[in-house]
Amino acid sequence: MILLLAAVILLAVAFQSYTRRRGLKGLDASLSIPKALVEQDASFDLVLELVNHSRAFFPFLKVSIHLPKGLTPEVDEKQLRTDMHGGKYVYLSSWLGPRQRLSFKIPLKASQRGRFLTGDMTVFCGDFLGLSSEGQSFSQFLEAVAMPKAVEVQEIEQIAGGFIGDISVNRFLFEDPVLTVGYRDYTGREPMKMLAWTQIARTGRMTVKQYDYTMETSVMVVLNMECRLRKEETETFVEATYSIARTVCEQLEEKGIQYSFQTNAVTAGDFASWQSVGEGLGGHHLMHILEGLGRGLDQVSSSCDNLLKNAVRSSDSTRGLMFITPENDPEILSLAAEWAERAGVNLWTVTGEEILCRL
Repeated sequence: MILLLAAVILLAVAFQSYTRRRGLKGLDASLSIPKALVEQDASFDLVLELVNHSRAFFPFLKVSIHLPKGLTPEVDEKQLRTDMHGGKYVYLSSWLGPRQRLSFKIPLKASQRGRFLTGDMTVFCGDFLGLSSEGQSFSQFLEAVAMPKAVEVQEIEQIAGGFIGDISVNRFLFEDPVLTVGYRDYTGREPMKMLAWTQIARTGRMTVKQYDYTMETSVMVVLNMECRLRKEETETFVEATYSIARTVCEQLEEKGIQYSFQTNAVTAGDFASWQSVGEGLGGHHLMHILEGLGRGLDQVSSSCDNLLKNAVRSSDSTRGLMFITPENDPEILSLAAEWAERAGVNLWTVTGEEILCRL
């Protein structure tokens, strides 16, 4: 009996020494977000994957993942710790056998619009007897972008005064009959009905029909973020403005009206091409704009005057200008009216302040 006990103790000491020397060799940890463009207050997954490439056994692993303020993990409170900036540390524990792979899904919710970056992930490995642990940091910065919430459609339609409906009716009148004046390369933003199948079969290239501009109707959505009045509620107006822009684009998409997009808003992250999006329709066209609206800040890259000037210059086929701005600023609204008159296009203006007063 004494010999058996001695053998067990020696074996435990040997295994303890081995696990301490080995540390985290052969272990790999990674994070991923399968769906990076998300809705506010809707659950999405952060996936943690642990892989043991060795023949060793890890009796105890503890993983710490840092999440920024605004991302709320839906896990047991015992697994969470809050940092001084309002962010969260999520803790998971497990064991891992030889050549084993484990995946964990951590449900998250974004409580506000914006771009969120995950922080450091640290994996701690405990020894056989649980007397000490060793940690290794895996720097994997992932981003999730929460889109603005949509505004009640009824509120938009009341303020629009039937503008979108008029554009929709005119669109069908203008396109009957259709006058095709040529063909051009497919950009990925045009609807399927514009594909020139005969030309595609003949040349082997993806092409679309080029209509006479008098036969097409398109709308330009102009989103201004320059705020001159700077009221106490300006930040709230900005959020409402992003929501209005989303709702307008989704309505145009739903009605099949081609639209372009111009803004002077600065975005978080490398997303510069979003400030000017050409005419188009379709899921990719809309999602590109929505991602920019999620990343958008309250900073501007140019003045409202320059924004409108550039918008009017690129509005050859535009029948309507939809101008969206945060505050009820008479100077800015007057500026939009002047540029629309110069371009000879219909103008619809709406402000975040006006929408919030109606809600």
